[in-house]
Amino acid sequence: MLPGYYNRSYNVQTLSREDVLFEKILQSGWWTRATQCVDSHYSNVDGVMLSDHLVAVTENIYKVFHRRQSSFQSKLFDILDRMNIDRQKLMDELRIVALLHDIGKVECDKTKLVRHPLYKHFTIKRHSIVSLYAAIEILQNETLLSVIEKLRIYSVIEEHDVSYGLFCEWMRTGKLPTTKRWKELNDNVDTRPGVGLMYLLFFKLADTHGHWNLTDVVWFFKQVKTNYFNNLNIDLPIPTEKDIRL
Repeated sequence: MLPGYYNRSYNVQTLSREDVLFEKILQSGWWTRATQCVDSHYSNVDGVMLSDHLVAVTENIYKVFHRRQSSFQSKLFDILDRMNIDRQKLMDELRIVALLHDIGKVECDKTKLVRHPLYKHFTIKRHSIVSLYAAIEILQNETLLSVIEKLRIYSVIEEHDVSYGLFCEWMRTGKLPTTKRWKELNDNVDTRPGVGLMYLLFFKLADTHGHWNLTDVVWFFKQVKTNYFNNLNIDLPIPTEKDIRL
């Protein structure tokens, strides 16, 4: 599923679009550094590298779309159909996101400010921003992706951890995000009502490698259901831990 990562041979002429994009990422200097960086979800003695985490989440994306459907999943996929979200396109874009989402951990530094690579304002050098830099460097000249696809991939990479940050803020202060905040998050990814949040929700279901506590995932679903999707008359299902574990 990830050509080159397992050093298997392949015929370039038979590669799919996804294979070509994966190879471009796996042959980058960013990926080389990820293979040498310990995954922060584990201890230094576990032998799990950042590249292993990125591959695991990429494979989890595939599993989310192909495992036997529960009632939760059936309802979630029904919403995709109602919103006219192409499942294959969603999966393909999220697998690229997964392979890049944490790659910026190789040089993040929250004590420093950097210019946002797209909007040019100064921002903290978080791993998601560095991952965004990496994604743009690797994909900006790639003709296999449309401009819209690239921008959506970039946005999910940048926003993939925001829901966890909002969860931590709620735990610390008791303050819940407003409907306006969820709309901003949605529109940062895709301005169609609910589509941006669906991208982030599906990614959240897959980004569980090394995450032993899934309370923040369930919280994310509950909050966007109450404060966003209910306003669209969409009954977003809430997952149990069994629904999330792959």
